[in-house]
Amino acid sequence: MTDLVMTIRDVAQTLKLAEKTVYAMASTGELPAFKVRGQWRIRRVDFEEWLNKQAPTYVAEWSKSVTPQSDFDLGSAQRELATGDARAVEDLTERLPQEDMHRHLIEAIGATRVRSHAGWGEKPFEIDLFPPLPQRVRVYMYNATRPPGGRPLGEHKVQLIVPGQRRGERASFDNGDGRIVLLIGYAAEEDVFILWDAGLYADFAWSRNVQVKAETIIQASAGKLATQERQLRPSTGRPIVETVIAVKPRRLAEAIVKRMELTRERLLRE
Repeated sequence: MTDLVMTIRDVAQTLKLAEKTVYAMASTGELPAFKVRGQWRIRRVDFEEWLNKQAPTYVAEWSKSVTPQSDFDLGSAQRELATGDARAVEDLTERLPQEDMHRHLIEAIGATRVRSHAGWGEKPFEIDLFPPLPQRVRVYMYNATRPPGGRPLGEHKVQLIVPGQRRGERASFDNGDGRIVLLIGYAAEEDVFILWDAGLYADFAWSRNVQVKAETIIQASAGKLATQERQLRPSTGRPIVETVIAVKPRRLAEAIVKRMELTRERLLRE
């Protein structure tokens, strides 16, 4: 029986992927998987049929370039950036379902700091927190990915789209009800959260790109509260300097407090 059915771990080992990547593929329907009492399973015959449909060269390159890791390897990231392996950058990009990102967000903040939160799949995701964290926040959370071509190698980006916004339309974050808006990206492979200054993003186009440098992600992966300054050039008014923050989960609460401090300082300067 075990030869007829595969687990997430079996598939991850076969494809040389992290288990959370395979879990995301199953959750989004990319893999022909099904659930038994909440656990994903894949019939071996279905998996082999799915695998045969993939480009052989793609599978071969994936096998050579990806090694499953439970933690981010700083040395590997630096070597990847140095060698300029664009295919590796593309293949390593992982996306998680919205519900999974929200669960990981709450876990990283810490249950003792969370008073209540909205349903896992709701976007934006509203959370009530205990001090010294902001007590009422509205989170817009996005996958931070590393698409190949057109950008510096290793740079992560999110694409801003809010619920109800259509292609070609402009939109803004919802700042109503006295809630503080947090714009957060999540780089899944590195397990790093990125916090931009949400107040600087208003009236944006559909799928607007917002970036963070590779060096900032690497510093955060090493355990630092990493910061990066970006100069924004609004269509009207003078250029504005934004400070971006990136951290591992254990420092997320600290990063949220820092984000509020930096935003407050910016508002006072303006």
